[in-house]
Amino acid sequence: MSFAIDWWWPLQEEINTEFGFSRSREEVSSRLISRLYQPKGNLSKIIQDNEVTVVGAGISEEEVIPDGIKIAADGAVSACLERNIIPDIIVTDLDGNLPEMVWANKKGSKVVVHAHGDNFSRLFEFSSEIQAISLTTTYPYSGTNCWGGFTDGDRSLMMSLGLGARSVNLIGFNFNEIGPYSGDFSPRKIQKLSWAHKIVNECNERTGKVKTINRQ
Repeated sequence: MSFAIDWWWPLQEEINTEFGFSRSREEVSSRLISRLYQPKGNLSKIIQDNEVTVVGAGISEEEVIPDGIKIAADGAVSACLERNIIPDIIVTDLDGNLPEMVWANKKGSKVVVHAHGDNFSRLFEFSSEIQAISLTTTYPYSGTNCWGGFTDGDRSLMMSLGLGARSVNLIGFNFNEIGPYSGDFSPRKIQKLSWAHKIVNECNERTGKVKTINRQ
């Protein structure tokens, strides 16, 4: 059964209103990423019918990442590398540890790059450094994918469900505080975590395929 996201668009509009996001800037970012990046590879072959684990930026030192297909949500790539794990996939809007992402990409990690209205400069800067397997945008656009999602973590989840994952484990998803791989604290990040929690719950209610593991 396909994972329909008709329910997602009203949430996206709520997010736009709450955070003051501009639809026109999202459209500019969509045009920009499609011109700068030439994705190569088949992402669905990695995910479809497989159990996958999304590693979030709230992961602690004590938490153990399970075997299988691993997706690092942006800054969580650092947590993977600290454990000598090269994630199969990195989903990023390019605000995490970019040198480590570039290194992991060269070592075999497939990178999914997300474009939005606030990362124009990073899209330019890293277009020659990263070979993407897929491009994502906030709204559907020619040459990109749009699975829904707001933060890199819940976007990774919606991507996995959209590509037919058998089940999705979430580790390092702490919705109450800024994770160690998320950068400095800000009230805006707490707002984003609240939305991520809502999106994760909605995905699980609709599919029954989502499991949060090792929650502290």
